[in-house]
Amino acid sequence: MTATKSKVSSDLSILIGSFNTHKLYPPSDINLSSWLIYPHITPQIIAIGLQELPLAFTTNQQKSEYQWIELIEKTLPNYRLLSHGFMNIYGNKGSVGIRFEFDRTSLCFLNCHLSAGENLRAFQLRNEQYSAIHQRMLFKSSNKNLQWNINEHNGLFLFGDLNYRQTEDNKEELKEKTNILKTYSELSIKFPPTYKYKLNSDTYNSLRRSSWTDRILYRNHQCRIEPIDYWTTSMIRFSDHRPIAKLFSLSRLIR
Repeated sequence: MTATKSKVSSDLSILIGSFNTHKLYPPSDINLSSWLIYPHITPQIIAIGLQELPLAFTTNQQKSEYQWIELIEKTLPNYRLLSHGFMNIYGNKGSVGIRFEFDRTSLCFLNCHLSAGENLRAFQLRNEQYSAIHQRMLFKSSNKNLQWNINEHNGLFLFGDLNYRQTEDNKEELKEKTNILKTYSELSIKFPPTYKYKLNSDTYNSLRRSSWTDRILYRNHQCRIEPIDYWTTSMIRFSDHRPIAKLFSLSRLIR
């Protein structure tokens, strides 16, 4: 019996950024380069997820939306905006997703904001929300003839404020008990906890346990995904969270 031969397509570089803005408007002089620009590598795809924009159903939400689009386009002038969605409704918890195909590779990106809290019920609720997102979210083609669930993609990226209060002491226990951390992969975190900071400061809020609530995870099927780097920036400090980003290299296996 001979092994099935496969060849690998050229690598695709993907950068993902995530930021919980704490329902605050970005400062007019903010510079996003330390968050979204990676030295010497120009990603073909950049996916950005924001959580906790100002409340919806008001002109405030529209103002915030336009501000962020303008800032992102100013930071990334050579990119074309494919789609944007803002989900500041019903308690601002849930997920918004997008899927598309690039070079015969199906990709899915999920921006999530799960329930807060450190008690057992809050932990269980986050696990329930994760399961509900994966069971209920469907993507339909423009003519409605085709549909895909989350798991029917070569590259799957899930990111956002997941609100799991991971610390240096509980990370192994948390991974064992958390559905999302058991089914997705993540590059080792080398940066300081991203929550909870005093506003416009590098000092943590002593009333909350500092933790890594903001995460970028991935899963692959019939492709290779290699995380290259994972970072945060202290240059963006107006929120109680720090923004995070991760750079990936993806190779599609063509049989």
